[in-house]
Amino acid sequence: MKKFFLLFLSFIFLTSLAPAIADDADFWDEPMKVDQAAKNQEKAVTNQEFEKVMKFFEKKKKKKEEKNRPKGAPIGPQIQEGMQAPDANAFKVTYEEYPTVMIPVTLVTPNLTEIPPGYYRILSVKNGNDYYLNFYQGNALIAKVSAINTGNDHNQKSLNYAKVIPVDNDMYMNVIYGDIDCNIEARLVIKK
Repeated sequence: MKKFFLLFLSFIFLTSLAPAIADDADFWDEPMKVDQAAKNQEKAVTNQEFEKVMKFFEKKKKKKEEKNRPKGAPIGPQIQEGMQAPDANAFKVTYEEYPTVMIPVTLVTPNLTEIPPGYYRILSVKNGNDYYLNFYQGNALIAKVSAINTGNDHNQKSLNYAKVIPVDNDMYMNVIYGDIDCNIEARLVIKK
């Protein structure tokens, strides 16, 4: 009876270990299945195919961003700091920084206001149909000069510019100014 009982217990013990042994067998066969799947693959992915898939997902992301953009937001790509695009700087500085000029001599306005040598921030002002150039040092308005709307951008490369140009054997100085709204110029007499 003891033999029968030991045989019976050993039989139960071995049947309880059978699934664990089978799991170990599957564990060792798994890498073989992966290698077999790799061998059955038709071809490797090329760089062009990879780039094509990445571009597809980027386009999808942009469409989602455009769809989620709040109403009234600007349309098109936004210019970000540090981004180099053609003519991006011209749009970025418009109205954010006013052009600064260096005047090397004393200038006299038509209403006999003197503009001494120095650096000036220039801003255009439109009053009705008349244009004016305001010369600022810091926050102080130094002079207000009547200007003519020429429509000539003087071949400047930016949208927002100002420049002082000598004219007529150093008797006059032309101050040219341009922004997105106007291209104007004023002639000032050099004080002797």
